[in-house]
Amino acid sequence: MKKYACFFRFVAAMMLTIMLGGGDAGAQERAGDASKVEVGAQFSSLSTNEPGEFGGTENHVGFGGRVTYNFNNYFAVEAEGNFFPNKTFETISTGGRVVQGQFGVKVGRRFDKFGVFAKARPGFVSFGETTKLIASQTIIGGVPFPFIDFSTERKTHFSTDIGGVLEFYPSRRIVTRFDVGDTIIRYGRRNDIAPFLILPPPGTFAAPIIQAPAETKHNFQFSAGVGYRFGGGDDRTQSRAATTTHDAGEHAPRYEVGVQFSTLVFNPPRPVFGFPVIFSDDISVNPEAGFGGRFTFNLNDNVGLEAQGDFYPRKSFAGNTSGGYPSQMQFGAKIGRRFDKFGVFGKARPGFVSFSRVRQLVGTQVITFSPQPGVSQQFIIGIFADKRKTYFSADVGGVVEFYPSRRIMTRFDMGDTIIHYSRRHEQGFSLSQNIIEIAPETKHNLQISAGIGFRF
Repeated sequence: MKKYACFFRFVAAMMLTIMLGGGDAGAQERAGDASKVEVGAQFSSLSTNEPGEFGGTENHVGFGGRVTYNFNNYFAVEAEGNFFPNKTFETISTGGRVVQGQFGVKVGRRFDKFGVFAKARPGFVSFGETTKLIASQTIIGGVPFPFIDFSTERKTHFSTDIGGVLEFYPSRRIVTRFDVGDTIIRYGRRNDIAPFLILPPPGTFAAPIIQAPAETKHNFQFSAGVGYRFGGGDDRTQSRAATTTHDAGEHAPRYEVGVQFSTLVFNPPRPVFGFPVIFSDDISVNPEAGFGGRFTFNLNDNVGLEAQGDFYPRKSFAGNTSGGYPSQMQFGAKIGRRFDKFGVFGKARPGFVSFSRVRQLVGTQVITFSPQPGVSQQFIIGIFADKRKTYFSADVGGVVEFYPSRRIMTRFDMGDTIIHYSRRHEQGFSLSQNIIEIAPETKHNLQISAGIGFRF
């Protein structure tokens, strides 16, 4: 827990600031006063670290809803549920589609245009298809032999969501919200295959199954969404706020710079060889979670030119199509309409997606094979190495922006990132056909981004 000590100290310091500074906050917080009830929808990215010595990281991308009840400007209780539809490989603790529910408190300070909070919410994370191991016996030739029966089952684990919340208030009724936190999952005791086959005592026929100990894992989670607020406030405060923020969205400043969190759900082309051929299409998708920046130049209120770059920090094994660290750049235009509090746009942005480690053909060599004396054959063998590989891409989709003030904006993007995988090569299993050429292929990939920008 040492790596979380700084976070907990920050939360404690923020709570102290709230208690000491709450007395004089009323005058500056009236436009941002909390309504009693909030309902919202969000997209969420959960990166689960699997338990066990060889556990990896799986990224889950989903959506959900939230209900919040505000006791006052500083304290609220809330419930949130998320569903992650991408199907992951089955293990003894995780696998399938994921459902999450968190219930707890939010404590912080609310200002005129934004609010900063800490949250602590116990709950659960449930995996739809985990592997169940049952020790049994099978009879072969009248002799019993140990056997392991494999089946699938839903498995639910206790979780606790601890983190921070940043809210913006474009209007009295609308809130945009960004959550960053650690979803701590407690995996209980479970059956596992023994790492080494240990001979059972004489006269017994036990299958090589052990009970793995309980384990706690920390998992990064990011969520972003929009909510609607019911009740509370008075019309005079709302009118004054509308007067001071009028024209926040219309007549946009020339320049915008922003940061965003982005999730790109890669839909890779099928390899000629390899395990993904065996599994179903919903497992073969590969979500990646990353972050980046954006620059926009507004030609007018309706048209903007922009460039966006994202980096995805999870490293994957090198393959013939992708591998290493993915990165992305898109350059293009957004076209739409701005209103006082929000804007709606379409976007079309060509660019590229690059992978840092892709297995590629870098040369050939000729070898001579002599099956018998006096007989020889020559074969061309491919030389493969891991190198960076870049593909053309096009980002087509929609953008929704909210304007809490003249200078600050929040932005939500959803679209199809189309990647054109160029002609590539794979190593064959025979000397006569050692180099296999794979035809170009174009794939569609869901991408969702959410971020904050400054306009000047």
